Amino acid sequence: MDNIITIKNLYFSYDNKVIFSDFSLDIEKGKFIHIVGPNGSGKSTLVKILIGLLKFSGNINIYRMNLCDDNILDIRKNIGVVFENPDDIFVSETVLDELVFPLENLRYSRKEMQKKIDKVLELIPISHLLNKNPHYLSGGERQLVSFACALILEPKILILDEAFTMVDGIEKQKLLKLLKKICNDKKTTIINITHDMEETVYGDKIVVINKGKLIFYDDKKEVYRNEKELKKIGLELPFMVDLSNRLSYYGLVDKVILDMNEMVRQLWK
Repeated sequence: MDNIITIKNLYFSYDNKVIFSDFSLDIEKGKFIHIVGPNGSGKSTLVKILIGLLKFSGNINIYRMNLCDDNILDIRKNIGVVFENPDDIFVSETVLDELVFPLENLRYSRKEMQKKIDKVLELIPISHLLNKNPHYLSGGERQLVSFACALILEPKILILDEAFTMVDGIEKQKLLKLLKKICNDKKTTIINITHDMEETVYGDKIVVINKGKLIFYDDKKEVYRNEKELKKIGLELPFMVDLSNRLSYYGLVDKVILDMNEMVRQLWK
């Protein structure tokens, strides 16, 4: 197993409240991982720790480097991040300038920058927004821009912190399918922090945490088997998983089906 992130014996407290105590987790390279849990479970705190915004005790290794002050800049070069509120990242007056900004900082040539921009615009449909001020866009448009900014450097790790809250249902599905493709094609490790279990059907594995403790970490269908335990901490099964379970009671399906089209085909056999 090739782990791109290894967390061992993590301890973190805030205002005398312990958030993590002896927390350990390995994240495999090239996997689409969802970290889920109720509000206050420590999900967003974990993001801030991984990108070096919070001091901690324990050991964290990211892309073969120890997470510490000496290595944080090199580690951040390999990580793209999309936060819940995209306004926090915007520093320029146009969307195009937002895309150019990280490329200029790394001294890409004009030709190289254009290639990078063209490439990310093939993935994220924001060509019509390039000359607009990102602060004046709709919430969904701003979030699409933030995805493009996170992907333009083709990071080895993409971290999403409640990144779909401003994106409507159809666009969310498109983005999640796109991310799954990026994960498969480019072997990008994607870590999606969310409270919405519906998003987890697009990933490989699910990490469930509650009050800073690791509850489950397994392939998504194995985690879905723990319906009672998930409900105890306020997490509902995705609609298609719940539907599969209900239909299985009547012998109409014999497995968990995550795609609606496949469900229709199964029922019409």
